[in-house]
Amino acid sequence: MLTVKSARNIIFEHCSRITPESLACATVLIQEAFQRVLAEEVRVDRDYPPFARSMRDGYALLARDVQQVPVDLTCIGEIRAGDDSELELHAKEAVQIMTGATVPRTADTVVMVESTERISQDTVRILKAPSPGDNVARKGSERIAGEPVLSPFSVIGPFAMAVLASVGKSRVRVVRKPTIGILSTGDELVEIQVIPGPGKIRNSNSSSLYAQVLRGGGIPVLLRTARDEVSDLKEQIRKGLETDVLLVNGGVSVGKYDLVEPVFAELGIEIHFESVAMRPGQPSVFATRGAKWVFGLPGNPVSTFVAFELFVRPVLRALQGLKYDSLPLVPAVLETEIVEKSGRTAFLPAMLSRSQAGFVVKPVQWKGAADIFSATEANSLIIVPLEATRVFPGELVEVLAFEECDSQSEGVF
Repeated sequence: MLTVKSARNIIFEHCSRITPESLACATVLIQEAFQRVLAEEVRVDRDYPPFARSMRDGYALLARDVQQVPVDLTCIGEIRAGDDSELELHAKEAVQIMTGATVPRTADTVVMVESTERISQDTVRILKAPSPGDNVARKGSERIAGEPVLSPFSVIGPFAMAVLASVGKSRVRVVRKPTIGILSTGDELVEIQVIPGPGKIRNSNSSSLYAQVLRGGGIPVLLRTARDEVSDLKEQIRKGLETDVLLVNGGVSVGKYDLVEPVFAELGIEIHFESVAMRPGQPSVFATRGAKWVFGLPGNPVSTFVAFELFVRPVLRALQGLKYDSLPLVPAVLETEIVEKSGRTAFLPAMLSRSQAGFVVKPVQWKGAADIFSATEANSLIIVPLEATRVFPGELVEVLAFEECDSQSEGVF
């Protein structure tokens, strides 16, 4: 049976065949670009700032005039942000200026209004001696025209959105989001709105996978639940192969009605691995057919979640041109003892929190991979190596957080 690392390496080897040139791209309005992956280099269209800009409300002046304070200067006017002022300063003169306004060509300093006192309409008293250049952003001091400011294959966040707007990019080229087919299987499943009869359960995994796909930057495509019957399963898998990545949830174990792998074989889907030494999620399948990616995910909800994070998320990242071969792991101190005798790498739902000394973590009480209710109390997974049988309080463990933390290390698990 493959280790988790070996299984991930198989996926990485396939991901490495994706080249920037092979990625499908689209041009979208800037309003649609947030959290998309940039597919072009963005350069500034002019110097930034495009003029000498005041960084504070105050008074623009010549620093040499106010080396000995207090000193009174003649105030010759006012410049607001957006004004196209032609004012020129001479010795012993100042002009009131607002944040963002153009600093007169002959001024070299702005003194904050808090360090001044207005004596009269024409006179301002400077109370603090400045240094030349204080509170002035000189033309081109941030970027020179033509300089690159955003690189391809970076995620567009709030500041990048501001940069795009600043350089006039009302439309931007981005990597197309991959489509992810979600196919649940099993005669026991009914839809959410249905009251389950004897032996039936509602289909919850499609909803959790839908959320994971969205968080991974993909476009989820829900397929009709397939019955435990070869022809129906084959029909739904064929439809799923119209997407970039197909997730088949359930039916991948070794039971009499676990039919997914035989159907894969019939449809020419090549299986690269079908079992991984991990708990939960051992019956995880990775396969391909041409350029299509196919995963068989175990049916228990927590198993499904873990298998997606370990095996599917790297593919979604690769298909968007992002780094895919590491996990964002948080080192944390274990609070309660763990006894693990499965002989597999364990991923245990846990609660990660911060103490004065750093991160601490403790496993939540759960009743196995089908217990989604206890899993809602977790915000992370403690990783217990397959060779470990007991981990004691106070030991440092690696934790896979569900949300980003500000103290992550990059693991190569």
